[in-house]
Amino acid sequence: MIRTPDAAPYSARVQLVLMAAGHGTRFGGLKQLAPIGPKGEALMDYTAEDAVAAGFDHVVLVVREEVRQPLLDHIVTYWPPELRVTPVTQGPVAGTAQAVASTESQVEGSFGVVNADDLYGGEAMRQLASAIEGLGPDEHLIVGYRLDHTVLTDAPVTRGVCITTPEGYLVVLREETVARKPSGEGFTGRTIGAPADQPPDELTGEEVVSMNLWGFSEGIYDDLNRAIDRFDPATAPHAEGKPPELLLPDVVGHLVATDLARVRVVQTSGRCVGLTHPADVPLVRKIVAAERLGR
Repeated sequence: MIRTPDAAPYSARVQLVLMAAGHGTRFGGLKQLAPIGPKGEALMDYTAEDAVAAGFDHVVLVVREEVRQPLLDHIVTYWPPELRVTPVTQGPVAGTAQAVASTESQVEGSFGVVNADDLYGGEAMRQLASAIEGLGPDEHLIVGYRLDHTVLTDAPVTRGVCITTPEGYLVVLREETVARKPSGEGFTGRTIGAPADQPPDELTGEEVVSMNLWGFSEGIYDDLNRAIDRFDPATAPHAEGKPPELLLPDVVGHLVATDLARVRVVQTSGRCVGLTHPADVPLVRKIVAAERLGR
């Protein structure tokens, strides 16, 4: 059931923000709707199924105006009819922080956040739904994956490496461009915005990384709005080939560094399958067919 964004916030048991406003610069098209399943299903369609099974009953869909109608037409065909959907247009600042901030009028209480172009798996969605209901006012969480459970090919990808306390609370969330070593054993990572002459990080693949699977208490909106007011595209670090963006990891990292919030990192044992490059599509189709469709 699709609702209009000017309606009052829906009183849901568990709400989910799904970010589908990306431009697909490296992908070369609208990867939110890239056909992956045998009947043209996109990754976000499987996420919608997993969300319903985990207990989510309302999705706030963040879109760009030019792709709003194609996305809504797709959802009517492929999503479970019992899942309420409210489309919201992202504001003018690029990035995932602005995407979430755009949903403030449609969300009540704690909520989850996912990407449209990543498939997180049923286990991770259940962990998210269970954990967000107990969040305090300044508490948030990340459902994290092992790095080697998130990289499909040798092409570079962006990952948020989580450094935590022994108790599992976030200390640093370091955005890195990660690539598999030519030997196939281990990875190299380069922190986004680091000097070009800085040696790359050596990564084993066991590091816990964020794939933008978040749980937030509603206090995050004030923090996001303050970050948007401070954001200066002219000085913001960004990955090569991408425009400056205000990213959720940057906002959350600032909150943690200044002791304004606590962020728990909940590790899942599953795999996160996502689309970054066009060459990912055949491999993702094979993985989805094998793991979800039993073929």
